[in-house]
Amino acid sequence: MLKTQRWQLPSWYLHGVAVGDAVIHQQQAGQKVGATDDGELFSFGGYKVTLYKDACERYWHALIGDKPLVYVVCNEDVESDEHTLPVEPKLVTVDYDEAVSHAETDALVLSTAIPAELYRYMEAFVLEHYKPKPFEKRKRKKWVDNPKAQPS
Repeated sequence: MLKTQRWQLPSWYLHGVAVGDAVIHQQQAGQKVGATDDGELFSFGGYKVTLYKDACERYWHALIGDKPLVYVVCNEDVESDEHTLPVEPKLVTVDYDEAVSHAETDALVLSTAIPAELYRYMEAFVLEHYKPKPFEKRKRKKWVDNPKAQPS
């Protein structure tokens, strides 16, 4: 969503992510689909979320958190034949670490609450592939080789 106010640069917000049956079949990327009090709404489609087995622990932490999020990483200042907007999504992810790594390179990263269908898909993936490491109590180190040689 593009939010503009008088005398300010435009700012982008992620209004929502549609998944599965809720996806709008559109003819053109970056198509204006509506407006709210906060600004204009644009739609982009055709993105897939890929889950990886080695990231299951991060997904699990996201699932048990207060507010699981989905992240959209965008390219800014895009020149496209498909649309005239200066921003275009390049990646959709549920992995916080992946989103942060893109943000550290000054990429535009937008987030919103995870849709229920994507939440259930991620939950099923974690239940199938996540094997938590058993808790092991830390063993105390022996700091002194000779216990009788204690300082007085």
